[in-house]
Amino acid sequence: MASRLPVILCGRTTAIGKPVSEALLPEYEVIHFFQTNEEIQAELPALLAGRKPQAAASNDIGSHDYTRPARAVIFGRGYQMEEIEKFRKAAAGHFSEPIAWVISDPANVQSGGPPSRRGMRIR
Repeated sequence: MASRLPVILCGRTTAIGKPVSEALLPEYEVIHFFQTNEEIQAELPALLAGRKPQAAASNDIGSHDYTRPARAVIFGRGYQMEEIEKFRKAAAGHFSEPIAWVISDPANVQSGGPPSRRGMRIR
């Protein structure tokens, strides 16, 4: 079996982050889960460059296995395009391989259960 694709997940709460990270298995491995814009701004460029974050993880979501750089950044519905564009600009030039930027569609809200991959778009 091919190894899991390492990804970074960004969401506002661990109550959503945990089931989403589990739903992404087995194809994707969440290596880090960000909850705040400040964490993303400070640590995302290093993670995309294949380095460990400077600060210890603020939650227990994800493997925290930084031996392989992330290949995608996945944003939950709590993020606005303006915020995501700011993160992309801050991370520009910090990675050598293409990165998929996956953005959840805020119009596609599900009731009950963890969010699925349906309603995401890749930029």
